[in-house]
Amino acid sequence: MPEPELFFEDFVPGDVIELGTYEMTEAEIIDFGRRFDPQYFHTDPQAAVNSPFGGLIASGWHTVSAWARLWIDTVVSRADGRGSGGMQEVRWFEPVRPGDSLTATVEILNTRPSSRHADRGTVFIGCKMTNQHGRVVMTFHGRGLFGRRHPLSESAGVSPDPSAAGSAISSKGAVEVRSADGVDLNLRMIGGSGPDLLVCHATGFHGLAYRPLAQSLKEHFTVWTLDFRGHGSSGPAPGDDYAWSGMGADVAACAAAIGGGRLYGFGHSMGGAALLMAERSQPGTFERLFLYEPIVLPRGFFDQPGNNPLSAGARNRREVFNSRAEALERYSSRSPLAVMRADALAAYVEGGFVDLPDGRVRLACSAETEARTFEASGGLPTEETSAIDVPATVAAGTVVAGVSNPGIFGPAIAEALPQGRFLSFESLSHFGPLEAPGVVAAATVRELLDG
Repeated sequence: MPEPELFFEDFVPGDVIELGTYEMTEAEIIDFGRRFDPQYFHTDPQAAVNSPFGGLIASGWHTVSAWARLWIDTVVSRADGRGSGGMQEVRWFEPVRPGDSLTATVEILNTRPSSRHADRGTVFIGCKMTNQHGRVVMTFHGRGLFGRRHPLSESAGVSPDPSAAGSAISSKGAVEVRSADGVDLNLRMIGGSGPDLLVCHATGFHGLAYRPLAQSLKEHFTVWTLDFRGHGSSGPAPGDDYAWSGMGADVAACAAAIGGGRLYGFGHSMGGAALLMAERSQPGTFERLFLYEPIVLPRGFFDQPGNNPLSAGARNRREVFNSRAEALERYSSRSPLAVMRADALAAYVEGGFVDLPDGRVRLACSAETEARTFEASGGLPTEETSAIDVPATVAAGTVVAGVSNPGIFGPAIAEALPQGRFLSFESLSHFGPLEAPGVVAAATVRELLDG
């Protein structure tokens, strides 16, 4: 195997690489069709005349394979390639016929070094093939893993720098991540197998509260949860400023810390908005998103201070209890938390309090922090989501719980997103992921992996 010439650092966003041409022959089309896609218009020239295509055409997967051969011959064979994280949005626009000459190109869309494996990084690519007439026959998006040029100096026994944004330090299953503005965040790996999935919580909650949801997702994903600034085990926001742009920065830092290949996102309420803001700032961060009633509102909806009715209620919350058991008993019989499934409510109480010296417990997310976070909502206007081009399912319940009903904005958000779709849950409220985690998890798997 020859020494590689190309490394992760050589791929620059915006660069377009010409991969050469591929000549499609009738014999090759028939052979590929018989072996892998035995439909008559790929295998029988005479019968294909009466097909909707009027003649023999290549399988779409044959066209993808032809592109891949040129990509490997031109780039990967010269590079420190480490495999691929997958492909998405494959589209075939024109039939490919015998004698067609296909020209392949690749555009470097984005690059992301892995924080988990300092010897590699992910390159996001836009792939295209055109025929001899200049017409586009196929496009898709992909991602490849490539080794870094100097892996030893970056990973040989050197501990991450805690002062650097996105650095991570493992400790008892949790990871401490430094956000771009210096906030220490708690990122927890729940476990599982499969591609990484980052779960982002609602205002006033924390990652551990979604443990029942994560348990239902672990068969399909490696599940991570984060605590946003001022919530759970994460540190406070600088100057107690809980502008939601900071929540987006928290997501971006945790996504970089997870690193690796495909990354999916699940966001509830504020968490959904934060996922969209992170994807807007760094396109290509997420493969797909599932957003349950994300707080994405029309511009100006909460422009006036104090207009969010939830902030007043947050400031009236009781912060100190004699024990977690006392808090659990109180919450289980009072709105709105009483709608949560028992194990989700127990997980919320488990991670939602800190121990005081006198044996009592106090809310980890203070009443004032929760109120300020509500007052800062609306960080991403609906009108700006049209620039976020990521496959996203926007879900909402049909039951109104409390003084607000963010689910009514779901259809408009889905329509505004270029690749958005809307999903409705009958009999669930804004607390859906916490009141029926199994139901929401099943839909999440379908939408993210089969959508």
